Amino acid sequence: MTAPATGTAPAAPGSTEPPVAPQAPINPPAAEPATGPADGDLGDAGKAAIKKEREARQAAEKAQKALEARVKEFEDAQKTESERTAERIKQLEADAAKAKRYEAANAAGLSLSLAPRLVGNTLEELIADAEQLKQQLGSAAPTGPTLPPTPAPDRRQGGGQAETGGTMAAGRAAYEARKRK
Repeated sequence: MTAPATGTAPAAPGSTEPPVAPQAPINPPAAEPATGPADGDLGDAGKAAIKKEREARQAAEKAQKALEARVKEFEDAQKTESERTAERIKQLEADAAKAKRYEAANAAGLSLSLAPRLVGNTLEELIADAEQLKQQLGSAAPTGPTLPPTPAPDRRQGGGQAETGGTMAAGRAAYEARKRK
């Protein structure tokens, strides 16, 4: 079989893969050196041009945002009352479904962080799904926030002595009292 005239390698017989294009050379030919200052300094004119371009871009972005806001406002004004009502109903239904999931997770004793995973249309279906998820997770299911364990006291850190005093004489007396034991 011969390679097509496009410069691609032929595919293996019986293969469904497309032909493979030849790889580009690893080392590209050396480019001509740039003309201009070797240190990359643009000069005052170049810096001024870049600053002017940045200011123009910021002004264009600001104008674009203002126009997008006007288009949105116009689109909202063109909507009929029934379309706005339908949008609001859709949002309220989504909020109610989310509340049902959390209620089902709470009723099943499941961690509220797992509530978005529940699937069902009614509260009963959601509770059944929460119970099933709880059984699948077994005892590994988190039941709520847990506090980290309190570390054991370390005697080397001090704070356990009764009266330490603050003078050298008090320190010497405490040392001698421990030494006598």
